[in-house]
Amino acid sequence: MEEQNDKFSEDLNRDSTPRTEVPQTAKDQLNDEPAAKTIPWTMIIAIAVLLLIYFLFIR
Repeated sequence: MEEQNDKFSEDLNRDSTPRTEVPQTAKDQLNDEPAAKTIPWTMIIAIAVLLLIYFLFIR
């Protein structure tokens, strides 16, 4: 009686690329590499701003 719903299946939107390789959509979007390199700097800046707010206003 239970009907299997494949609407949210992991393999539904995948191409034929094996899981050990980079998907084709990631290969097509090479311009995302510079954005990925700035993530650590963004996190460091965010933590620094939060620490500044903490030490100025809460302590």
